[in-house]
Amino acid sequence: MRLIIPVEFYVKGGVERVIISLVENLVNYVEKIILILPKKELVYFQNILPKSDVIIYESFTWPAESFESRILAVLNKVLGWSEKLNLGSIKKVISAQIDQVRTESRIKSLINKYQATHCLYVMMNRLKVPNISIPLAGISYDLFWRFSPLTYPDSYIENYDRSLLEWLAKADLILTISEKTQNDIISVFSHPEFVAKIKAVPLAGFPNNQAEITVNTSESQCPIFYFPSSFGIYKDHLTFLKAGVKLAEKNINFKIVLIGKETDSLIKGKLQLSRQSQTEEYMAYLNECQQLYREHQGIFEKYFQGLGYCDYEQVEECYQTCACVVVPSTYEGFGLAVAEAIVRGLPVIAADLDVFKEQIKIYNCPDRVELFAQGDVDALVSCMEKFILSPKRKLMPEEIKERFSHWTWQDVAKEYVAQLDSVKK
Repeated sequence: MRLIIPVEFYVKGGVERVIISLVENLVNYVEKIILILPKKELVYFQNILPKSDVIIYESFTWPAESFESRILAVLNKVLGWSEKLNLGSIKKVISAQIDQVRTESRIKSLINKYQATHCLYVMMNRLKVPNISIPLAGISYDLFWRFSPLTYPDSYIENYDRSLLEWLAKADLILTISEKTQNDIISVFSHPEFVAKIKAVPLAGFPNNQAEITVNTSESQCPIFYFPSSFGIYKDHLTFLKAGVKLAEKNINFKIVLIGKETDSLIKGKLQLSRQSQTEEYMAYLNECQQLYREHQGIFEKYFQGLGYCDYEQVEECYQTCACVVVPSTYEGFGLAVAEAIVRGLPVIAADLDVFKEQIKIYNCPDRVELFAQGDVDALVSCMEKFILSPKRKLMPEEIKERFSHWTWQDVAKEYVAQLDSVKK
């Protein structure tokens, strides 16, 4: 299999970790991977992915001397004229067409150049489906616009629905990251032809090489609760913050470490929350976070640490130094932090979401994950206090390997290849 993977855009954090984990394991099961990236991202991915003769790096940018580059230059001139004539609506249409032509023609060119046999989109939300001659698959992470506990404008929902419907109609395979996401799609788009092409392949904990995992077994007088996630409404940092404040008021010794985009601002009361800003709940949620900080600034400064977006080394350091991972989300397509904690031998406290129960079933680890009613501050306080008074230990590497090595990123990659191989044009 010669697999072409166009990455038109991606999200730092969970989606990025999926791309990295998937590509570095697919190299074991395919002949070639042609990874197409925005030009500015080439060096970053070359540095973060392992060196491999299997991976070929290309960008969406055409060589300056190519015929396609000259055609695009003409289209850009037309775009410039529409701007000078103040034809805003025309400019928007032309700009979208130029982007589509550039992207699709580049993908087709690279398919021919490397004789690619399959194409996998690792992110497809609101992206145009390329018209290509080889089997096409896309990964669907969630349907947040329909199933998260937020109220989006009708036009926003329609745009996302329209995009997913186009992928369901034109792609040969849709891979979901959980059974929950698979069921969500089917509940909205139940046409038998669509249902047949939707396959659930759950994610795995990262990393997959258990021999490389080092577990800090030293006992700490100050247990650290860790939540790796960008600040967002349905990630429900607010419930975690409220629980931390209540626990601190009991004069119990602990620390909460938050990592991910905007978490550094969150614990300083300087909130922006760029995500979900178009929802009805946005301002009320933001105001409640800010009020909590104003009323308990001393507790925030003593008990909370927000590190913002961090590189992989710092993310891993936090996993290795914490005592317990807490995932209070009210909605997830998968919730990678739960699986990542499990395969590191860490105990978990998580909201009682179906996707988390799915992971508990995959890894057969109900003894390692304590569930609480989502959004219930007192229930989370109770779980955290119980852990502090009677902590679950971290598992040793040999225990991790024995219990959790049956589902790794190697297995995910192998299943992706099997699903892609099953598709015939």
